[in-house]
Amino acid sequence: MSCQAELESRLQNQDYLPEKRNWPALVKVQGIRMKRVLLVSCLFAVSTFTGCGSGTGNSSQGGTSVTLRSLALSPTNSVMLLQVTPAAPATQQITATGRYSDKSSKDLSTQASWTSSAPNVATVDNTGKVTAVFSGTTTITAAFGGFNASTTLTVNAQLTSIAVSPSKPQIAKDTTQQFTATGSFNDNTQKALTSQVTWGSSNTSIATINNSPGLQGLATGLIPGTVTITATSGSITGSAQLNVSNANLVSIAVTPANQTVNLASLHQLTATGTFDDSTTQNISGIVTWSSSATSVATMTSTGLVSAVGLGPATILATSGSISGSTGVTVVAANVSTLKIAPDPAQIAMGTNRQMTATATLNDGSTLNVTVVKGVSWSSSNTTVATIGPASGMAVSQSVGTATISVTFGSQSANASLDVTGAIVQSVSVAPNGTAIAPGTNQQFTATGTFSDGTTQNINSVSLWSTDAPAVATVSNSNGGSKGLATGISQGTANISASFTTPNGGPTKTGAAALHVTGAELLSIDVAPQNFVIAPATPVQYTATGQFSDGTSQTLTLTATWSSTTQSVASVSPYGMATGSGPGTTTISAALGSVSGSSTLLVTSSPLVSLKITDPNKGSIAAQTLEQLTATGTFADGTTQNVTGAVKWTSSSPSVATVSNGSTLRGVLTAITPGSTTVTALLNGIVGSANITVTNATITSIDVTAQSSSIALGTTDQFTATANFTDDVWLEDLCSET
Repeated sequence: MSCQAELESRLQNQDYLPEKRNWPALVKVQGIRMKRVLLVSCLFAVSTFTGCGSGTGNSSQGGTSVTLRSLALSPTNSVMLLQVTPAAPATQQITATGRYSDKSSKDLSTQASWTSSAPNVATVDNTGKVTAVFSGTTTITAAFGGFNASTTLTVNAQLTSIAVSPSKPQIAKDTTQQFTATGSFNDNTQKALTSQVTWGSSNTSIATINNSPGLQGLATGLIPGTVTITATSGSITGSAQLNVSNANLVSIAVTPANQTVNLASLHQLTATGTFDDSTTQNISGIVTWSSSATSVATMTSTGLVSAVGLGPATILATSGSISGSTGVTVVAANVSTLKIAPDPAQIAMGTNRQMTATATLNDGSTLNVTVVKGVSWSSSNTTVATIGPASGMAVSQSVGTATISVTFGSQSANASLDVTGAIVQSVSVAPNGTAIAPGTNQQFTATGTFSDGTTQNINSVSLWSTDAPAVATVSNSNGGSKGLATGISQGTANISASFTTPNGGPTKTGAAALHVTGAELLSIDVAPQNFVIAPATPVQYTATGQFSDGTSQTLTLTATWSSTTQSVASVSPYGMATGSGPGTTTISAALGSVSGSSTLLVTSSPLVSLKITDPNKGSIAAQTLEQLTATGTFADGTTQNVTGAVKWTSSSPSVATVSNGSTLRGVLTAITPGSTTVTALLNGIVGSANITVTNATITSIDVTAQSSSIALGTTDQFTATANFTDDVWLEDLCSET
């Protein structure tokens, strides 16, 4: 029987209609409408019959040519588990579905030509059945009727055992022992699993073991005894024995002794304790570290030295009444050049100028050393201009020229400074017309315009005032807070800055309006969220307040900052957090009774590399989104997802952009076809990935669920996967459903 004859038979018997109860209504319509209904039904029915098409991907029904428009594979981006002898190899069926011009689809798995880009990882037969061979990644491709479709398939090795080391350590009570877990897999590879396993202790009254991020595998002895330490992943467990002794600490030795180190370098010190049973133990993580000169060397809670200035410092490690020490001397041997900015500089009489010194190090990096310990500023003519010897602030004295010099280590630099007799013509204050809530701040800037046409920041030499102190006050204090206004109560205040040219010159005043609203602070957003840093690494947090009138305002300088665990990270009054030791802490910003927070993870060792991955292996269709992932590898071999911590950039933002929001980071937005390089930056380490944006369009959408059935009242996650092609054909599948 022909396809059309079979269709007509089914229509007459009504056994092919989705809803039989609708058929009587359809047969009552006029003849021409009846024809159209039958035609639509015919196309739908014919498209589902097998054997009505040809191997070329085209078919003809009733004189109408039906053509293949796309080819899609399902499932996509599959993951298989490697099986080794004597177990049977793991297999998976991949289906190739053709979609036709009449919106019909057909399983073409047995007709397509199949290939695997890496047959040593997985092979595929002529029906689309994939067999796993070894761990790795391959691309499975099906070809039919001039169309190709591909998907990535990953074969993962299975964990077979876990080794915990050290296997039988002994520690004194109130001390710690770091355990590591190494996994062996059925492809004969090994991998560090310390941060991925679940740790346990057979007796937590004798010894506990940490599972917190950054501290995984760290055991603490509490009382004398022996426990079994376990590391578990799924059904696989490894173990070690830990003996806790009753020994008491009698002395501490800090090594290496009396180091000379370069500026801007990090150095790990070790505190070794000697106990009354003649045993020794690394106690670097439990002693209290301190520096006699924090302007020269700072310490983390685990003994990591940061060389921040030039000169000597004594480093002390203390536990109770026992202490040990060593000396550290920081030198500038790694400074290759020094530069002053601006050069030349010009200021008017009665004003000042902050000079900046920048050191270039041997590795090509730069460091602002303007106020670093060991820098020395001087002026060749103090009757024209003086300069703070440790601050770099130049202050005019009389009209003329002076040479400003800076020395740092063995390097020096010079810059010319001209002091003019220009007279102030006007003063402007910005911003104007801003609105703040009571209890919050707004920093104003005063700019002077002078008779020689120059403009200059005159914040620190202006006299600040407010015409409504009950509404808002403004600071006149030196030290960086001049021009900082604080809202007191609802209303409007004019914030003014006045400057007088010396020696009987004119006084000019500028003003800006500040509106203090009656808005109530509802919440505080702290950014970045879920950040990851290494010890001794800083990160600047910002606080943004959300108010009842729908406005938002920066509260970074107004809020009170705190860290829940100072041994992990400290935070300055202005939101600058610095990693101290491994672990997790919460950084909070509070104003009154309202607060916001962010989690900060400090790793156990410095970051050494960054890798960017994306699900589509560097290719993405225009006008679509893709979540990129940044993975950091640290010096101890551990890895961490640092997607939310890195700074993302795109070399060609007209092709694609990458989000850097406080809550949404690493999302690639493809704009137009082309190529771009995406980079991720964290702690001076850069990772990159080349991304190609194509003009492919969606040809099909595959919807999958986590399970085929769910209980009443429960939920299930559905996933929609779009399949793309460069063939220009796009159907709104949702509107056809």
